[in-house]
Amino acid sequence: MTPFSLARRIARQDGGVALIEFALSLPVLMLLYLGGYQLCDALSCKRKVTITTRAVADLTSQFTTVAPSDLTGVMGDSAQIMTPYSASRASIQVSQLYTDSNGNTTVSWSMAQNAQPLATNSVYTLPALIKTNSSYIIVAKVVYAYKPAVSFGLVPNLTFGDTIYMNPRNSNSVTCNGCS
Repeated sequence: MTPFSLARRIARQDGGVALIEFALSLPVLMLLYLGGYQLCDALSCKRKVTITTRAVADLTSQFTTVAPSDLTGVMGDSAQIMTPYSASRASIQVSQLYTDSNGNTTVSWSMAQNAQPLATNSVYTLPALIKTNSSYIIVAKVVYAYKPAVSFGLVPNLTFGDTIYMNPRNSNSVTCNGCS
């Protein structure tokens, strides 16, 4: 057998090509699949944070008078929206702000879960587009420390947050009896 005929015979052999191609492409396919899963999970969590923030602001804005126990219930119930993500990683804050006739915005009252409430009478920087002199506004803020359910190192631990502003619905302001 000549070297030339041996080379021709080897070139015609293709029995293991598919197996080798699959073995080479498998890590790339797994990386794409797992990375896609983690990315979708992170986006889902971010969306849950936004929905939770909206629920806290929406429910609080419907009160005319509220007690700390009512706000604790609103924040606790709204945290259930985060399911299947752990509500213990969410910090929730709800406050009422007052903008005086000179355009200065201060905190009327504030309550929080897994976070510090805003200090009463402290200055708050309200976005110019929603600031209205001599009016009250409810602000809800949720911050969530996201940790991937299955950690492959493709998506790191992230922090998601959202802030939503709403006007009181049933009165000019929401009076909080016993809030700081």
